[in-house]
Amino acid sequence: MRLLTSFILLCFISCNSQTKKTYSFWVTQKTNFKYQDKKEFASDSILRADLESNSFKKLKHPMFDSIIGAPGYLYSWQDRDSIKNEFTIILDDGELGLKIFYFILSKNDSLLSWKQIGGKGSEGGYWFETRSKFLSNDTLLNIGAITQWLDFDKQKNMEKTKGDTTFTYFIIQSDGKVTEKIFKEVKDLHFQNP
Repeated sequence: MRLLTSFILLCFISCNSQTKKTYSFWVTQKTNFKYQDKKEFASDSILRADLESNSFKKLKHPMFDSIIGAPGYLYSWQDRDSIKNEFTIILDDGELGLKIFYFILSKNDSLLSWKQIGGKGSEGGYWFETRSKFLSNDTLLNIGAITQWLDFDKQKNMEKTKGDTTFTYFIIQSDGKVTEKIFKEVKDLHFQNP
């Protein structure tokens, strides 16, 4: 009996020593994201109201420091792929507006890719807006627009703004990398100022 007990103890120690537990900081943060599995990403009045009401947890992380240069707000945890950790964060870039970033990491938190998938802001006489929507499990439709509102020669607002819009597929590959395929560009749009 003693020999059997020793054998069982040895098997238990041996089996447990070979099992490596993977630690993911991001999995421990999953419940801190306000949303789960969002399908559409836009900088709109709802997002701004959520941000102003402190609905999001703000997190400082070295990965954010190196990529976006600031802390991020935890927006949506994405369970799109069971072998990767995916999530979106918001960057409040002050006068430059809000930006939404999609991050894809391995289960041990190695960064595989990241992409800005939403945002709205203004800089130097231009308005910028981009929004995205999942069309399928691995494809986001991204619409990005730029509008010029300032007449640089006259240094005043233009009577009719000019803009361009680009329609792009963001395709998430099985290795976590994101490829882009522009499928339509609309140039020289004109808008009447209100």
